[in-house]
Amino acid sequence: MQDPFGDFMAWFNIVFAIFKTPPYSALFIMAISMSITTLSNLAMRRFSDMRRLNRYQAEIKQHQEMQKEAERTQNEKLARKVKRRKAYIERIQREMMTQRCKPSLMFFIPFIILFAVLRAFYFIIDDPITGAGHDQVVAVIPFSVHKLLPFLVGWLGVPTPYGFGMTFFGFYMLVGLGLGQILQRVMGVSLT
Repeated sequence: MQDPFGDFMAWFNIVFAIFKTPPYSALFIMAISMSITTLSNLAMRRFSDMRRLNRYQAEIKQHQEMQKEAERTQNEKLARKVKRRKAYIERIQREMMTQRCKPSLMFFIPFIILFAVLRAFYFIIDDPITGAGHDQVVAVIPFSVHKLLPFLVGWLGVPTPYGFGMTFFGFYMLVGLGLGQILQRVMGVSLT
């Protein structure tokens, strides 16, 4: 019986073999993460009304400041004003969430497929019968983070003689969260 995913992964392993080990694996994952984030941000700009979202964000911020001021000063008049606007603020928060989720929903399935392919690419099978194996180290952080945060071992990486070796999942999350915020600000889709 044919295994299309297995055949594809065999081809992928041959074509992208240079990106399987550090330092090229780190650069490859960084490029993939930046591409995904850029594509997602472009979709956000294209399919969302950023002016309206920014206006809503300013209104929410103003409402939160008024709420803090009402709580701090115990001003009943201001507290009533805050309470009257609460339903409106909740409505625009829901609308903002909907607007921000639309582009994400369009790309969700392709991103999951890409993530599964990369996860399989950076997984080493030790026992072909059971499929048991371990995650491959794709980048090494040159300090021993596992001594300060031991719970990261096995979850985001493993200790190595040169520092902390990050697996695909850990390094992708580190790069995605770090570069994602920067790219959002550069592309003007950050609401903060």
